[in-house]
Amino acid sequence: MIRSKLKTFSILIRGRWRTLFFLYLVLLVSAGLESFGIAAFYPIIDALQDTSKLAHYEERLFTLFPGLEPVLGGASFATCILLMVGALFIIKNSMLVLATYGNNRVVTNLTCSWINQIFRNYLKRPYSFFVEHQAGDLIQRQLVQTRSASAALGQLLLLLGGLTNVVVLSGLLLIMTPSGILVLVLVMVPLYFVTMALSRHRLVGTGTNIVEMEKRGFSLATEVLSGIRQVKIFGAEEHYAGRLQAIWRKFGRLMIARNLYVALPRPALETVVVLCSLLAIYIVMGDVGLKGAQWMPVLAVFGLALARMLPVISGASAQFMNIASMWHSVEVVAALLETETPPAADKVLPSFQQSLILEHVNFQYKEREPVLTDISMEFQPERSYGIVGASGSGKSTLVDLLTGFYSPQRGRVLVDGVDLRGVDVRSWLSQLGVISQDTFIFSGTVEDNICFGVDAEQRDLERMREAGRVSYADEFIQQLPEGYRTLVGERGIKLSGGQRQRLAIARAIYLDPPILILDEATSSLDNLSEQKVQEAIESLHGKRTIIAIAHNLATVTRADHIYVIEKGRLTEQGRHEELRVGGGLYSRLCAGQTLE
Repeated sequence: MIRSKLKTFSILIRGRWRTLFFLYLVLLVSAGLESFGIAAFYPIIDALQDTSKLAHYEERLFTLFPGLEPVLGGASFATCILLMVGALFIIKNSMLVLATYGNNRVVTNLTCSWINQIFRNYLKRPYSFFVEHQAGDLIQRQLVQTRSASAALGQLLLLLGGLTNVVVLSGLLLIMTPSGILVLVLVMVPLYFVTMALSRHRLVGTGTNIVEMEKRGFSLATEVLSGIRQVKIFGAEEHYAGRLQAIWRKFGRLMIARNLYVALPRPALETVVVLCSLLAIYIVMGDVGLKGAQWMPVLAVFGLALARMLPVISGASAQFMNIASMWHSVEVVAALLETETPPAADKVLPSFQQSLILEHVNFQYKEREPVLTDISMEFQPERSYGIVGASGSGKSTLVDLLTGFYSPQRGRVLVDGVDLRGVDVRSWLSQLGVISQDTFIFSGTVEDNICFGVDAEQRDLERMREAGRVSYADEFIQQLPEGYRTLVGERGIKLSGGQRQRLAIARAIYLDPPILILDEATSSLDNLSEQKVQEAIESLHGKRTIIAIAHNLATVTRADHIYVIEKGRLTEQGRHEELRVGGGLYSRLCAGQTLE
């Protein structure tokens, strides 16, 4: 149990061991200085009671450190000792400030490092990972859980520092009054750990439930805000507000319980500590080895040490309970940091030259019904292709296979004879321009969206404007308040559906890929805009490989070759003129559409 928890924390502080060890040494030295300073009150108070003893302490000090006699000897001895004790506490507190600053800096840097590393791990995940996980859940783990884990780490560092101080002061008291400190240890320590154990069990379960409620709340809120248009259209505001309110109400009850469990041990422990301390003081006062006024300096040191130890001991209970309540977050973050992302294949695809082939491909999503069965297609450079079929026939799944987002269970996807399974898919995606029916526009300017993923200083503005002209996006961009530097809002909310679609086409054209895949790319455009975009696409004929997936057959009538998908199978292929009179699905689709 302890070993697994230490392993979990070692994952969090990986690369910071030396810094944290140095800071702990600073705390240790600080505790030692404080103990030495408190111990110095013994001779001071003893001398105040009997000034004749001052010479005795002066003689003992100069016997141990002869070099100090020229500096401290004489009438200034008492003054110098007081100044030295004051200096000890100044140095001690300066080191404590240094350690506190260092701990805060290390924990803050670690938190930022965790957030960045987890986000990078997300980006390295395959596309299927994001299909199976909600965005709100991923964000909650990256941000909320890392903050909780960093708070737990901060509490642990405070706990270690406090316990170190207690141990060093206890060592001092053990030397001076063994009977008094033994009473504290034998009575207080068992009660302390029993109280912690009883409260910790409930805290761990409560902390796990808190994390689950946070995850549900973030996921639902992210989903609702992403689909706010539909929420408003269907008047579902109150429905989702009620669902979120129920989640956060339960979260609130759990947080109240958690805070109660964290705070509850402290007053009980403080009562035990105070009673034990009074008992220890009583034993010190009645110690047979101390006669008359001899108990006063011992009692003064004992009291000073206890005054320092009591708040640390009572505070340690809250720190321990906080760590227990946030332990689930620590485990979540450690697991995310330890998760190994699938390594990218070493093989890099060269520029597309000969053919893109689907060879007897079969595909299904996990345990569902097969989506594609025995599909074979070939796409050659600088030719245009159409893929048509009814809704649900598997056309969009074909796009995911062509891009390498998914791999077929049977068959192969070959690029110039190379199976996509064995290559770094990024080297393939960089050669594709994909324009889907669900266009995603990022917040930022028009320029940011066209020159997507390109740093500002590396953008070719003339090529950007040419992409805008070819996609017929330049027409509406010039009418925007700041042209290409106009902010489009989150998800392009300031633009119409057709404008967003043309902007996405301009983005693909700007990157100048050898292959363009258009998945219902003109579905959101009005007839005039669709005609213009279609003319723009046709102007690329013979310059790029174009794969157009469409319901609207007018988009593919001029394609060099058309594939027809029906219920996940390739049922027809050929040119438009041949398929139109073939009597199959394509012929029936033509009969239901106007192809002028």
